[in-house]
Amino acid sequence: MSENEPSVGISRRTVTKAMAWAMPAVAVAATVPFAAASACNDFNPENPCPITLAGTGCKLPGNSNSLYKGYAFKLTIANPTGAQITINVTSATLDGSSLGGVRVVNLNDGSSQANPFTVPAHTTYTAALLTVNAPNSSNGALSITYTVNGGAPMVANATIPSAPPIQGASCSTFNSTEKGYIAAQ
Repeated sequence: MSENEPSVGISRRTVTKAMAWAMPAVAVAATVPFAAASACNDFNPENPCPITLAGTGCKLPGNSNSLYKGYAFKLTIANPTGAQITINVTSATLDGSSLGGVRVVNLNDGSSQANPFTVPAHTTYTAALLTVNAPNSSNGALSITYTVNGGAPMVANATIPSAPPIQGASCSTFNSTEKGYIAAQ
């Protein structure tokens, strides 16, 4: 085919150019799944998020217990690895307002730990995250920022539709045994 003849279809030169440009894209795309797999993911059983918020909680008003006059939020804590991990909650906010210090209560047995706290290997349990402060709003966007073994920060978010006082029937987030564990703190 000469340069003066009209071309029909795609030339070998066009295909070769396209292949040259496609190679770097393929190399870059190959690294994306690896990076995504190393991130915390509630939907990946091989690398789940250690903290999953339930989106429910109750307010710890005035004299509900001796240490906390903030909130109790329900969450799940998981460590599927073969080694103990240390979780450090670096920030807890509700609609951007700080909830102060935190403590974790294991709702399966009533044990509790101050922040940072450890989670044994191959362990999953339901817990209450107790906060020291309570901003004016009892509902809104809850955000917990934490690290695992001093690594990169992770964030767990949930919308809290309401947080009624923990005393009485209006707080259905926790059963009577769990409320007793929380009150003992």
